[in-house]
Amino acid sequence: MAIDVTRGATAGAAQYPILELNKAKDVIAISKSAAFTLELSGGDYKTVIIMSGTATKTVTFSIGNGIQGAGDDLVVTLGSNPMAICLDSGYFKAVKSDAAEGLEKGCVTITPNAATSFTIVELPQ
Repeated sequence: MAIDVTRGATAGAAQYPILELNKAKDVIAISKSAAFTLELSGGDYKTVIIMSGTATKTVTFSIGNGIQGAGDDLVVTLGSNPMAICLDSGYFKAVKSDAAEGLEKGCVTITPNAATSFTIVELPQ
């Protein structure tokens, strides 16, 4: 499985910006309607995911395969306003790749049940 959304200046897939204090950067929303992987190899605890859609949409954040990844996936139901979340990387991030489970090392798997807009930014360190 390839990484769908990467951080910073990595070539390839869609990217999200790493913000710096007092500097503005373009932030582009992406629309996803199927499972995708989000790279959290940097300041993952400071990565904010903003989701927007209708109240009938849900977004599932799959647990990772690390020592803290024990429990249930997180399912968020979107309301009429955009929602933001900052994930606990120890719980959601994959620490090793596992093609059979669709896990990519350093990433979290996110699955919307319908087309959903995601805006992702990494806050300053």
